[in-house]
Amino acid sequence: MNTTKKTKLGKLAALLILTASLAACGKGTGQTGIADTDGVDVTVDTRGVKITMWTGFGSDMTEQLNEVLEDFTKLTGITVEHESKGGYDNLLKAINLSATQGSYPNIANGYPDHFASYIKSNILLRLDGLMKNDANRYNFTKNNIKYDKDGIMLMNYKDFYTDYTVENETLEFKDDGTGYIDGVPFNKSTEVMVYNSTFFDWAVKNQNIVKGLTGGVEIKVPETWAEVKTVGTAIINLCKPLFKTPDADGKILGSDGNAYDSTDACTQAEAEVILNMSAVTEEDFRPFTYDAQANMFITLVRQYGGQFTEVDKQQTGKGYAVFNNPQAIEAMKMVQDLFDSNVLGIPAKWNELYCSTPFKAYKSFMNISSTAGLKNVDNNSFKVKCTHIPYKDADHKYVISQGTSLGLFDKGGDAERVASWKLMVYLSQQANGKFAAATGYFPTCSYAFNSDEYFNYQDSSLKSSVDVLRQASSKVNSDEYVGNKWNKFVDPGFRGSADIRAAAELIPGYLMTNTYQSVEETLSEVEKTVIDYVKK
Repeated sequence: MNTTKKTKLGKLAALLILTASLAACGKGTGQTGIADTDGVDVTVDTRGVKITMWTGFGSDMTEQLNEVLEDFTKLTGITVEHESKGGYDNLLKAINLSATQGSYPNIANGYPDHFASYIKSNILLRLDGLMKNDANRYNFTKNNIKYDKDGIMLMNYKDFYTDYTVENETLEFKDDGTGYIDGVPFNKSTEVMVYNSTFFDWAVKNQNIVKGLTGGVEIKVPETWAEVKTVGTAIINLCKPLFKTPDADGKILGSDGNAYDSTDACTQAEAEVILNMSAVTEEDFRPFTYDAQANMFITLVRQYGGQFTEVDKQQTGKGYAVFNNPQAIEAMKMVQDLFDSNVLGIPAKWNELYCSTPFKAYKSFMNISSTAGLKNVDNNSFKVKCTHIPYKDADHKYVISQGTSLGLFDKGGDAERVASWKLMVYLSQQANGKFAAATGYFPTCSYAFNSDEYFNYQDSSLKSSVDVLRQASSKVNSDEYVGNKWNKFVDPGFRGSADIRAAAELIPGYLMTNTYQSVEETLSEVEKTVIDYVKK
């Protein structure tokens, strides 16, 4: 089994080497002919203009976005032809293929490494000129907000959360080392820990029963990685009698602490069903899981005081992989210990893309999940709650910020460019609170966060269990991550950053299968797959 795993991972590693080598043949960051927007006339009449927008959203998000686009058209008279490419990889491929023909859209969303490839093809617009001249659109003020004659706000770039803007300011640099602005934040998410609250709420209230089943160890929702190990081990010990083995007394844990052969037997004993392990084996069980392997590595490197990547702003303008460092080694030794203790599982353990399916099947009780995918853990068997992810210690609370930005493309005359600019402002700021409330994403700026739509969303009494979970995650974001000594970090985007992230995704798989003899060897071998991005 380990040999097969190593072979598959080796093929991916070889592909990464090829990708990195090809990328290294191009121009360095900041050495392209990307178009400026200094001379665009922002006062041009845009009513009746048609523009195209491409996204990587699925059907649910597309439906919500189209409603916002309809509002925009009613307000401005600008027609937006929106086309979803059904995934971000497909979106990237479609725009890159269209670059030679000039058939790319006016506006699209994407990740920073996508934008880096568009910069290389000279099809992305720098936004600095539009930012500088945007005040010329001014027509009236309402509630201290400035608008143009169509009712579209003026861009307030300083209002964006800086955690979200940095990735679009590290793609290319000016001579003084400051970055050009190549995009603005659009749909943003982060990670939370979802957990089986039916089990944990019962465990916290019945510690006398729990300690009798765990050898005296208390079970609670863990705060730190050290507690993940302690609590995870205690959960394994509690569940051992419930695993589907011939000599097991029963597979159902009742609220009285007894094991039952069936849910009916549990109910007849006037006990509530806390755990249903009838389809779970000991080999299949991992109390703690993590959906995104790359995110796990990148976040833990930060939490342990190290760096994942860096950008040389002054000399080369290029980005580099710097993840092979003592802090990463320490973090991954902790991870390997969790693997070896059967506490930690990743999607590859069950041949899944995510851990939501094992979580819903009682094969996991805690899972680190994206806030944008919380609907995938909703189920009818037990209640789910969410909280912040574990951290190393109180001084190292790092959580990754995710999601896409909006970019404008070098297409059409001033009317198309300004129409696209107005749509960018509308989606990223003016209507962003409404879009966030409808989709579960987080607002990009304080204006959107304080909008009536988002305030009502956070303050409402929701009936759908998915909506309740999304609402809870938004409060984790606002109450915990925004403040409370948390750092919502974004690593800089640059050409090659996607290759380095893909390499990082290999590391947990290697550690889980013990492919290499040590953590040090694992990091060194993975570093070789992106050697062209390692500073000489």
